[in-house]
Amino acid sequence: MLKSRYFCGGSILAVALAFGAGSALAQESTVVEEVVVTGSFIAGTSEKAAQPVDVIGTQELAKQGAPSVVQLVKTLTAAQSSLGESNRYNGGAGTASINLRGLGSSRTLVLMNGRRLADTTAAAFQGGGQDLNFMPTAAIGRIEILKDGAAATYGSDAVAGVVNFITRKDLDGFEVNGNYAFIQDSDGGDWDASIAYGKVFDSGNLLLTAGYRARGRLDAQDRDYAVRPFESVFYGGWSGSASPGVYTNAAGTTPIFRDNGCNVLGSQELSGTLKPVTSGGALCRYQFSNFNDLVNEEHHYQLYGEVNFDLSDDIRFHGEIAWNRNAVPDQRLSPANLTTQFPTANTSGSTAAPGYNNQTRFFVPASNPGLIALRTACAAPLTAAQCAAMAGGVATSQTSWRLIGVEGHPLNSDGADYQQIEQTQYRVSAGFNGRFNGGLLDGMGWDTALTFMENKSDVTTNDLLVNRIQRAFNGLGGAGCNYNTGTPGVGACKYLNPFSNGIATSAINGNTNPFYNAAVANDPAMKAWLYGTYTNVATNQILVFDAVINKETSIALGGGNIAWAAGAQYRYNRSLDDWSNLGDVQATPCVDSIDGQQGQCANPTGPFVFFGAQADGDVDRRVGAVFAEVKLPVLENLEISGAVRHEDFGGNVGSTTNPRISGRWQATDWLAFRGSAGTTFRAPGANALTPGSSKGVRNIAGSYRAVVTENNPFLEPETATTGNLGAIVTAGGFTASVDYWTFDFKKELITEDAGGLLGALNATNCAKPAFAARFVNVGGAAICTTQANVLQATIKIVNGQDTKTSGFDLRAQYDFNNFFGMEFYDTQVTVGAEATLTKEYKRGATTLLEDSSVTIAPAIDRAGKHELIGEFYSFPKTRASAFINVAGDKWNLRYQLLYREGTTIAGTVCPGDAGAGTTADCRYNYGTGTYQSVGKLDDYWQHDLNLRVDLPWETTATLSVQNILDTDPPFAQSYYNYDVTNGNPLGRVFKVGLKKTF
Repeated sequence: MLKSRYFCGGSILAVALAFGAGSALAQESTVVEEVVVTGSFIAGTSEKAAQPVDVIGTQELAKQGAPSVVQLVKTLTAAQSSLGESNRYNGGAGTASINLRGLGSSRTLVLMNGRRLADTTAAAFQGGGQDLNFMPTAAIGRIEILKDGAAATYGSDAVAGVVNFITRKDLDGFEVNGNYAFIQDSDGGDWDASIAYGKVFDSGNLLLTAGYRARGRLDAQDRDYAVRPFESVFYGGWSGSASPGVYTNAAGTTPIFRDNGCNVLGSQELSGTLKPVTSGGALCRYQFSNFNDLVNEEHHYQLYGEVNFDLSDDIRFHGEIAWNRNAVPDQRLSPANLTTQFPTANTSGSTAAPGYNNQTRFFVPASNPGLIALRTACAAPLTAAQCAAMAGGVATSQTSWRLIGVEGHPLNSDGADYQQIEQTQYRVSAGFNGRFNGGLLDGMGWDTALTFMENKSDVTTNDLLVNRIQRAFNGLGGAGCNYNTGTPGVGACKYLNPFSNGIATSAINGNTNPFYNAAVANDPAMKAWLYGTYTNVATNQILVFDAVINKETSIALGGGNIAWAAGAQYRYNRSLDDWSNLGDVQATPCVDSIDGQQGQCANPTGPFVFFGAQADGDVDRRVGAVFAEVKLPVLENLEISGAVRHEDFGGNVGSTTNPRISGRWQATDWLAFRGSAGTTFRAPGANALTPGSSKGVRNIAGSYRAVVTENNPFLEPETATTGNLGAIVTAGGFTASVDYWTFDFKKELITEDAGGLLGALNATNCAKPAFAARFVNVGGAAICTTQANVLQATIKIVNGQDTKTSGFDLRAQYDFNNFFGMEFYDTQVTVGAEATLTKEYKRGATTLLEDSSVTIAPAIDRAGKHELIGEFYSFPKTRASAFINVAGDKWNLRYQLLYREGTTIAGTVCPGDAGAGTTADCRYNYGTGTYQSVGKLDDYWQHDLNLRVDLPWETTATLSVQNILDTDPPFAQSYYNYDVTNGNPLGRVFKVGLKKTF
């Protein structure tokens, strides 16, 4: 294995996912002992090996002020589009991911003590990967980052690199640590506490740790950039699924009126001088982000135990057990989702022609008291003609209406709906290692381990039930109403009034509604009855057996003896999904399969207005691998290594063999060159290969519509060729390096882009049946129509285009043994900087799976671009950090600067004419009366200051000010108007910490 040096020990909580510092920052650590690090299975490999590996110890992170998990991820310049701060629209609440090179978190392999972990059940939009919040922060001694393709060593998923968390072995006694961060407007701030006990004895060590971390809720409305007045329908949380909404005649052919109170209740009417103007009359836009949080309330609990001891002079035992729980008790979301499913023709009462699944429109009969009151008052801006047209009852618009919005959730004081998320993980790993002594195997090292991990998430959420809504419109609503025998509006049977005259005050802005009529207000208990609650329990398991042997041979070359390693691995992965009845498509297949009804539908999709029911699942996979590695010290200044790994996935996936070669040449005392090249292989996930689908939401033509993601049993593996070429300079106190890296993918595994699919709507493509069949439209016919009439689109997991990305990693550091060349109170200064420059991220055109003549996403170079609505990525061309560290005998002061270059939207550039209102890149300039491109976003700079002081009684205090200038993240076209993958929403943060050693 590669060798490096690091400082062993330091602050417990400072290590929390500490890889954010990068190599430039890591080099500052004090040299104490030599350790083995990630990258090779050959023991004793020279520290001057070829692969780019960063090693970061706890002392370095203490100097940085123990930044939070998410902020640490964002400081790593080699990582792009890592998620974890705002989880509402990218999944994975309570989890954190690392995404080296921007290739997706599922392509960065995260290890603990060199062993694999189970994938997180929160797949998010990056395809899975491991949850960094699992790591027992009080137990971690160092973090190792291999920034190179590593499939030849570690197998599938190590495409972009490896992050390896190594537990500490040096603690002898107790450590207690605590940190508190004050964040303006946060509900309680962020804080953590931990305790660790270690015992070092002659033949091994024992380590026990426990930790707790809490995050305070930060409401989106507490940041003025996050919830803005309407500017464009493409970002800022605005939806055309309106509240108050639009109503039509019973046949659904003619719009009659838009309900009153749009502006006064906190939504926005698109009329008058407001731009962009929407054709077809003044519509109402609803801002669902009013009910969201930028940061969820989170609770994290951790327990860890480890023991190491010698069984004999030649055999050593290692055992560890870890348990973690991430709890998000109330993830806040809009009080009701948009509507994509409707009552069947036999239950609605609407005379609109039935469409998809025999569904028609919600219908409010003439007998509904809310409609009677609305028609009778006929308050302006309603006209007499509109009121007269209501006499026969009205149907709801299928695209410009939602049942509950501005009035808020009927049972929650803040008006939001809540989703409960709890993730519980445990892991057990044990093994023996040692060295053969005597015989043919004399001197051969060996290492075996068996690891099991389970990751289980429990998600409870709500959605409105289609049939209960329609029954309540008909006066048969409420838990105590027998819809078969009850009389509409009598006794326990109640009417549901969907109109704004039933809303007393706005849950968005607190305004009193001038159109309110108390006589037709809804019963909160009856409205709560409209919601159905369901739970999904998802479980991922992994069982891994590893066996490795290695030896230095007696065959000598110019630089030393040849060494080799070989081994085998067996992996068993299992994923289970268990849905409660309302979420189980087999138990509740249709919108009318509830409350004892026997529903009938051609396409079982469940009972909810938005969320689709899913099938229970249980899929597994077995993978066998063998691998070998050799180190050739050709000359004293030239070392070459080679590795090869063969993995067999079985079934349609098949097997793969991946080689890698690397080398390092020490050209002079101060200059060295290193390089590596290899291939990688990534198999499609077992779930993606299993027939089935999941349902989510995407922005479509300025409105948020349902998007079904369909699995694909015919997926093939993706492959890539990787390379790294670098130079290293070491001269006195100065060190610097530059590395050129490249990844060239074939048949990249992707999920089709819903925005691109909708953008391909045109007469030519609509004539192609395979393309037209991807949509469910107003009226239900599976034919092409305008984007605004799309109710639901289907995208698929596919083998997409070829992709190539490349760039440069740069770093430089100078260590003074004094204060910038002067003697000043025995202080020492270190100055350093590092940067990752993304040269290109080119993806070929994506065509429709069923018909390659349809292009649904043109070729694009993603370098310097962002897309934060559908695919959630942002790739600044330059990501950099720099620091100045001043160390005294008992204190350390550090200034750190983070830089992220601005990006441009990956989409159509604003055409600058009257039709520009449908282009996400456009903003209307009211001063000039023209549409203008948003253009390149502003660059982001963040300044941090951290002070650490050693106090008496073996106590250390830290004080940090993060984001000293209280800089808001630059605007970006997204749900919260900033780049959630790069920007910092917290503002200025004051953090204090104490560590006591006993």
